[in-house]
Order: sequence, then C-alpha cells, then structure tokens
Amino acid sequence: MPKSTTSKYEVVAESRDPAKSPKMLTIIAKESDLQTFLKTNNNSFALPGVANIGIHFQFSPPSRSDANQLPLEQVVAIVISGEVPNDAAVVLLLASLSKTRVLTGLIALLSDPLISKVMHNIHQTAFWLQCYGLKNPKIVNCIDLQLLYESTVNSTVLNADMLQIATACSQEIASELNYSTHSFQARTRMSEKLQRSMAYSAKLYASCYSKIKRKFKTKTMFAEMTKTRWEMAIINQGKAAIWFDSDADYQPRSLEFLVCKDDASAIELPKLQLQCEIDSLLCLLPSSYRDAICAVKNYRFRLVDICIDVGRAPFTYMGKRQRVLLDKEENVVSKETIDEIIEKIGGETRIGGDNRVGIDGQLHRISVMRSKTNEVYALTMRTGRALQNAACVLTDLLLSDKHAKKSVLILGHPGSGKTTLIRDVARCVSETMENVCIIDTSNEIGGDGLIPHKCVGWARRMMVRSLEAQAGVMVECVQNHTVETLIVDEIGRKAEVLAASTVRQRGPRLIASAHGDFRALIKNSALNGLIGGSQQVTLGDKEARNSNKQKLQTQRAGTPIFDVIVELDNVDRGRCRIIWDVANAVDRVLEGDDYAVETRRWEISTRGVQVLRK
Repeated sequence: MPKSTTSKYEVVAESRDPAKSPKMLTIIAKESDLQTFLKTNNNSFALPGVANIGIHFQFSPPSRSDANQLPLEQVVAIVISGEVPNDAAVVLLLASLSKTRVLTGLIALLSDPLISKVMHNIHQTAFWLQCYGLKNPKIVNCIDLQLLYESTVNSTVLNADMLQIATACSQEIASELNYSTHSFQARTRMSEKLQRSMAYSAKLYASCYSKIKRKFKTKTMFAEMTKTRWEMAIINQGKAAIWFDSDADYQPRSLEFLVCKDDASAIELPKLQLQCEIDSLLCLLPSSYRDAICAVKNYRFRLVDICIDVGRAPFTYMGKRQRVLLDKEENVVSKETIDEIIEKIGGETRIGGDNRVGIDGQLHRISVMRSKTNEVYALTMRTGRALQNAACVLTDLLLSDKHAKKSVLILGHPGSGKTTLIRDVARCVSETMENVCIIDTSNEIGGDGLIPHKCVGWARRMMVRSLEAQAGVMVECVQNHTVETLIVDEIGRKAEVLAASTVRQRGPRLIASAHGDFRALIKNSALNGLIGGSQQVTLGDKEARNSNKQKLQTQRAGTPIFDVIVELDNVDRGRCRIIWDVANAVDRVLEGDDYAVETRRWEISTRGVQVLRK
C-alpha cells in the first residue's frame, strides 16, 4: 500500500494557485497522529467550525484477487475538506492507521446532523466501508452529488462525473477542474501532487453542493435519497441501481430518486416470482425416479432436465454441471419404460414433427430421440417455468414511447433463459392493451393445449403445424389479426429471416429470440440478415491506402431487421447486455473494433436493476 514519510500535522507546500486548493493540508499517516487528531476533535473527523465539507475516498486496484469472487478495490486514503481555500484539509493514509480509530471518526462524522457531508458516487464507497467494518452506520445529512445533478440539472444523466457537475455550477469552477485522474498500484509512494489533487476533489464536492443549491433553489430531500442510496449500495454490493419512471415515459432514473419521492408517485418495486408446477411432469415417471428427484434439496427450483435413455441409468440436471443419478448405474432404462411415459402423454401421435410434445396447460417440454427406423429410444424432459416480472429489466425498451417502434432480438445460448424472458415480455407488453400475438411453434411459450398459459397475459397465440410452416404463419398473423407486436421464439432458418423482414415492412413491432451470441450471429450466413447481413467489397487503391486497410473488406449489406439486441448471459442468470444501436455495432465488429453495450442485472437478490457497465 502507498506510504508517506510526512510528519505529524506537516503542512505540504501550497499549490501554484492558492485560491484553488486548500491552504492547510494535514497528512495523517501514523497511528499517533490519528489518536491526537481524534482526541482534539471529540473522536470525529469533523473540521472545527466548518458546516459544509466534502469527503473524497481514493481507491486503488487490489494487489491480488480472490479466485472465488471479483476483486474488491481498496480505499487507500480518505480526504476531508471545507469548501473555501482557508478551510483546512485532512488526508488520512489508511495503510498504517488503526481500523478501529478510523471507523470511530467516520461514525461520528457521518451521523453529525449539523454538518453537510458531500460525496460523489457513493455506491462503491458504501459497500467498501461495509466490508471494512462500518456496520449499520447512521447516515445523517449526507449528499451524493450525482443525485443532486440528476434531480436539478439533467434527469437523463444518472452517473454524472465531476466535470459535468462543475460545469453546472459555473464555467469558472469547470475551468478549475484541469487536473487529471490519478491512479497508482499498491506499494508505490503517494505523491504530494496526488495528495493535493485529492484535497482539491474534496473541496470541489463541498463547493459544488453550495453553488447548485443556490443556483437551482432546490428543496428536494437529497440527504434522504443519499441515505437510501447508501443502503441500496450495500445490498447491491457497490453497484448502481435504476428503475423506470412511469410519469416520465419510463425513463431510467436512479432507484433512490423514485423510492424517496415524497408524494403518491413513490414506487414500490415489483418482485421476481417464480411460478413452477412440476407435479404434472413428475407423475409421468416411474415412482422410483420420482422419489429420487424429490429427495434432492430444493428440487422444485433446481430441476432443469430429466434424461431417460434406453440401456443407460436415468439422470437429471439440477443446474449447470450438476448431474444427479435417479437409480443405480446397473439399473438401466428399458424400452418399456420409455413406451409407458409416451403412453401417459397421449401416445406417439401427439409428438410433433419437431419431435417435441407438451403437457396440456403446462410449460414443460418433452423431446424425443429417434433411431434410423423412427423408433423412440430416449427422452429429454425439460422443466418449464414462468418468472413473473423478468421483463422488468427491459421496461424502458418495451414500454416507452421513445422505443415503441423498435424491434428487439433476444440472443442466448441454450438454457440461458430466452423463452422464460419472452413469456414475460408478452405479458408485460400485452398489459398495456397493445394487440400482441405469439407465434408458438412448439407450444413452448404458451404451453400445450388450446388455452395459452396465464403467464403470457393478454397476448394471443398462433400455433404452428410444423417448423417448415413457421415463416408462413408469421406473415399470416400480420395479414389477418391486426397485430401491433408480434413475438416469435427461436428464429433459426433462412425462411424465417425473410418472413421477419416482411413483418417489419408491414409495420408491426417484432420481438424474437435466436440461439447464440452477437459475434456468432454476424458470422452466421443463414441468420445474419436479421442484423443487416454482410458482403465483401473491394476498396480502391487510394482509399485502402488512406484508411490503412486491406483492399478486400467485409461490410454490412443492408439495414438490420432488429434495432436493438438483448444478449443473455449463459453463466450469470439475470444478467443481460443491451446493444442499443445494432447497425453501428455490426459496423464496428466488421471493422475489428469494440461496440457500445449496456450491461444490466435483475434477479431476486438485487434491489432494482443494476447497471454494471455502459
């Protein structure tokens, strides 16, 4: 960790412009210094006579990472300063200071109602302090400048940086902000320049708070919002969280802003609700198999697939790489067992041309494997679940007028949750009274039987006789049923790509899913028409020379059918990546560049929708 050789209460030389930086810089790098400071300041880090202070937490990357979790960046210094140059600034270098005494001073400061404590982007800070040992602190009169900026200056900017905030205060302050962001690795000495820079940051926080308050004459309860943000940051492990403002066209807002509204429009967050009735699936099995499944802890929530193959021991998957045998290895499945299960579901005549069959009124799927003589020798019984409110992660994309005409493609590998999300998307959009229709080729979205499962809300459902007929049914639905939003699960063939293009040209919004990921889709010659396709072009000598590229280039061939792509993470369920501009993203990939993506996460353990990367 960085170390300093400055002595007790040493005042480092003033900056080249004294008007822009605290004149008195107190460096506390020894335990004896810290003890003396707290003793003379009533066990608090408050600055005598200063009612408005800025607090800056300087993070440094961890020196090593834990293989079991993401590395947690460490705070190496805490800086406290008043807003005027004559106010002293205190720099705490944590490497050699007692954690107990540091926490004592922070607890007293953060709970002091007479002092305004101004910080910037406290998500990571709150979670780090929780890990550091600050449990259940009393957060009083603390303000996060990002919330202040969002509420008073620009409601579309949820993570304003200090340059944006300073510019909102005055051009003079913005012009002062001419230092660069410093970073350093562990075990390097913290320079005087960095110490000055950190002190200036803390001073700037306090100064911006005062100026924005006066400029915008705001009376919003920022302290209450900041307190809520602190609590949410701990729950969300230092990640920012958003929700969607129904009074402002479902615009994303900081979660704390919507939760802390002091009127009837304050929101109550919906909860993810897993709906799964698996008894109808288990009753198809021999009793010994059923008992083995029921013996597994939390089997109702964990069961994914039941695999039954003639001549082999039956087994299930209770999650990724979690195989559980249903009988002893020597007790293999007989052909009679397979036949009995098929008889219980209504016989082979109920199995469709795609080798799938469902259970009336349920979401489960049973797929068969056939021999060359068309004999069924194996079954895969997939557990179907509805996850109500799963689509909340895409509320702005699905419901706002801004995105109302945008078609959406949901990408993911098998088992990533595409169908589960599609079901709730149908419910979410149909509850706005929009005319929604599902093309349900295998009856997997709405379940088997004439009546679709209640999880799809008011969406109607068109069944498809066979895979080959899916493209025709897509066009038929638009022609015959006045559809505003058409939902299709699993576009996987060239004919369906052409049908999707026809649907878009006729006006309805299209929401569909496909297998794979974005980069793989670009290379898939059968399906890349969904995102504009690709073609090879030859550049002229001069153009190739000026652009420093080869003469033979691959470029996007046309306009993408889908405006937005939602790519599901196949490892971290609940995490998705949103590509808001598909055309631009395809162009950048073909040019060998990175593309813009927003990563969100919404699951049972989170409060609100986490925005992980933008």
